[in-house]
Amino acid sequence: MSQSELSQLQEQLQRYQKRYLREKTARKEAESLLEQRSRALYDANFELSTVAAQLEKIVEWRMAQLSEALLKAEMAAKAKSEFLAVMSHEIRTPLNGVLGMAELLSHSQLTREQGDQVATLQECGTSLLALINDILDLSKIDAGKLTLEQRPFNLYSLLDSVVSLFEPKAMEAGLTVTWQRPTGHAWLLGDATRLRQITSNLLSNAIKFTHQGGITVSVSMAPLEDTFDMLRLQLDVRDTGIGMTEEQMGKVFTAFEQADSTTTRRYGGTGLGLAICRRLAEAMGGRIDVSSVPGEGSCFSVYWVATTVAAPQTEAPAEIQPQAVVPASTQSLSVLVAEDNMVNQKLIIKLLDKLGYRDVLLAGNGRQALERVSQGDVELVLMDMQMPEMDGLDATRAIRQSKLPRQPHIIALTANAFDEDRERCQQAGMDDFLSKPVSLERLSAAMQRGHNHLNPPGAAS
Repeated sequence: MSQSELSQLQEQLQRYQKRYLREKTARKEAESLLEQRSRALYDANFELSTVAAQLEKIVEWRMAQLSEALLKAEMAAKAKSEFLAVMSHEIRTPLNGVLGMAELLSHSQLTREQGDQVATLQECGTSLLALINDILDLSKIDAGKLTLEQRPFNLYSLLDSVVSLFEPKAMEAGLTVTWQRPTGHAWLLGDATRLRQITSNLLSNAIKFTHQGGITVSVSMAPLEDTFDMLRLQLDVRDTGIGMTEEQMGKVFTAFEQADSTTTRRYGGTGLGLAICRRLAEAMGGRIDVSSVPGEGSCFSVYWVATTVAAPQTEAPAEIQPQAVVPASTQSLSVLVAEDNMVNQKLIIKLLDKLGYRDVLLAGNGRQALERVSQGDVELVLMDMQMPEMDGLDATRAIRQSKLPRQPHIIALTANAFDEDRERCQQAGMDDFLSKPVSLERLSAAMQRGHNHLNPPGAAS
């Protein structure tokens, strides 16, 4: 090999050595960088895992807090419902005695002064009962337990009956009530009872705050766009009363608030009526608004959407008309009163005596009622719900399971006035339901229904 070739080979070897050294250095730098990045990634993953674990603990803690808060809220709602149910029962029980005895007094021979005193007693008791019902309604709405019926009703007939109910009260105050009734019929699908409640509240309020002039009730409707059986409805109750300022209008729909909340306020009331009206209108998918000018009057407007329905073949009345108090049938019934309260025992016996039921049996609790019915000669039972030893529900279930020659007609007569109480009574096997305070008229109607159930018209005697 020549010297020049050897030199070229050495140069080439040196280049390879330099390249090797550069690559080795680069590889070490890359390995070092990779190690640094790996450690950084490990540290980041560790930190992320730590943060994730901390977040998971925080989430678990917050979820535990929320669960505890939800449980407390549910317990509070349940406690509120139970409290209202107990208070309703405890208030209605003595109120049943007050109103019942007052009604019996009103049917006796009284002087004019005594008659006025009894009428005042009845009016005060009725006002207290209305307040209890308002509080219960508001609590049911707040608890989300309000259910609306969807049944056909005639809107115009409903308003006819409500307006006619308030006309005497308006006349006593020197006011007129004008019902601008459209022609024809307006059969809708909805809750007639709640709409009646709204209208009654608005009319009562209008009469209360109007000293001269009158009240006008009107209704308008228009087809809902892109539908063939839906209507937009507007019900207006306009008065020529004292009116309200903007500030006052902002408070009238708030529960327990009034436009005038000073200690010198002229008008009484709890402020629940309009609050309930607004909640009911919202439950119907609508709203209620007010416009007013001080000294010139106010107009309350209810807006909602309803489905139209065809009028039935035989048009039913818009409401159940009060039934006259009638004496017992010539074919008397064997009646048992299951009631633990002595005042209510005395009252019910007197009411039944007024209706012609002379021989009435008594049971102080559900167990006594079951034992007495088991003898097989009791035809009708007035059953209280809450009684010692055995309540009315358990007693009714036991009676229905008993092998009797003929099952009695059982009417719940109870201070438990919630819808769920009625359902519980029906599920237990009761045939009818009367909430306290009970009037002679309502008791008479229930007894007649019981007689018809036990002795259907046309049945062989």
